[in-house]
Amino acid sequence: MPTPPIDTAPRLPKVRTRRSRRQRSKPYGRAVGMHRKNQAFSTSCCVVLAANKTMPVQRKSQRGSALLLIVISAVTLIGIVGLALDASHLGYMKARLQSTVDAMALAAAKRLDETGSTTSACEAARTTLLENAEGFRELQTALPTTIVCPGASWFQIQYSKGVAPFNAGTTPANYVRVRIAQINTRPSLARVLGFFGDLAVTASAIAGPSAPVEKLCSLLPIAVCGESAAPAPNFGYEPGRIYALKGKTKTSEGGAFKDYYFLDPDRLVGGQAYPDLRRNFAGGFGSCLVVGSPDLVPLKTGVNIGPVRQGVNTRFNEYGGAAGQVTAAGFPPDVLIGEPSPLLGVDSAGALSQGSTVITYGSQVIGRNRKDYLDRLAAGPAAYDIAPLPAPGIGALLRREVAVPIAQCPPQDQGTDKGVRIRGAGCFFLLQKMGSGGSESDLIAEFIPNCEAAGRPGPNPGGGGPYVIQLFRDPSSKDS
Repeated sequence: MPTPPIDTAPRLPKVRTRRSRRQRSKPYGRAVGMHRKNQAFSTSCCVVLAANKTMPVQRKSQRGSALLLIVISAVTLIGIVGLALDASHLGYMKARLQSTVDAMALAAAKRLDETGSTTSACEAARTTLLENAEGFRELQTALPTTIVCPGASWFQIQYSKGVAPFNAGTTPANYVRVRIAQINTRPSLARVLGFFGDLAVTASAIAGPSAPVEKLCSLLPIAVCGESAAPAPNFGYEPGRIYALKGKTKTSEGGAFKDYYFLDPDRLVGGQAYPDLRRNFAGGFGSCLVVGSPDLVPLKTGVNIGPVRQGVNTRFNEYGGAAGQVTAAGFPPDVLIGEPSPLLGVDSAGALSQGSTVITYGSQVIGRNRKDYLDRLAAGPAAYDIAPLPAPGIGALLRREVAVPIAQCPPQDQGTDKGVRIRGAGCFFLLQKMGSGGSESDLIAEFIPNCEAAGRPGPNPGGGGPYVIQLFRDPSSKDS
């Protein structure tokens, strides 16, 4: 293999050029670029290092601000929820207290209507209050140890002759107003927003007799004949006067003033009465009649007076001949069962007498008349003949006051049968047992201005006849 030629040419020495001071201060091109890159890199590194040194301080500040916002939001949310809960609880308290006061007013008005005693009415309201306080923590907390009637009562109870306007203290007392001034409760979660005061609710209610009923229920299932030309509401019957009502077992008979016919419950539309006469006349007649309706009400013929008499006389605590069919448990006697002494008699012309004395009005009756009846009711249980319910008592109040339809007579043809139109309704006080003192179908009773019955009140206040005990709006309370 040939050997490469050797470079024998002489090497020239390197000549170092001398630069001026200005030139030496400037780097050469490539060196200048590198210098600038290094300078930029060092600057950016400083910036990054500086940023890295300040970032932990900014994060700590942001964490503190977020925590403060979370706390404020949580407190606000808890406060709003607390307000909602407290408002809901306050509404519940208001509704329950109003229900309690409504029940108190109804109980007091009913007892006042039954007895005429404001003391008894107050006692009825007090008893209802204590019963409704069970499970009502705020009410139980507010109740004093003792509540006394009729004096310094913890609740306010007032009486008035009328309802519109309600003038407290006017007589005779017919309507009752019950008011509970204030029941307090403490706010719960709403206190985080600064609500530390007590939350208070009040309630008021008025109750008493309604307008005369236009749909009559719980009635004695007979229709008495009124005078054809006599106006409403009594149709010829005079309050305070005693009548011998004559029962007609045949629709072809009678039709005169004071005659009465038997209603046929089996043929009344929607009738729910018992088919048994004893139960119907003892108080189990479940049908209702619309007063003033043009429709004819069907009548019953061929009635056996015996069961009718037995049903009526349960009010006098007489259940003979009806054992197992009508009992005191289902049809209690009146708490007062006393009768006139001697009993009233009826002659063939329908005139009434007590012994040798002709009797026209209840005030003429000697012995246990209606005035005596009302006085004993007002006196309370100590004056009763029979202890009142609940057990062990068996008696009921006002069982001897009955609501009776007043009909247009004589009966009119209704297909193959006959019926009557109901013009109105009246109230009678049964003075003595049925069948005593006259024929066994005679009802000797005093016509009274009004009485409590079941049914639907009419739109027109005033007048007389059957009514219901109901609540009325109290102008002094928007929630009553």
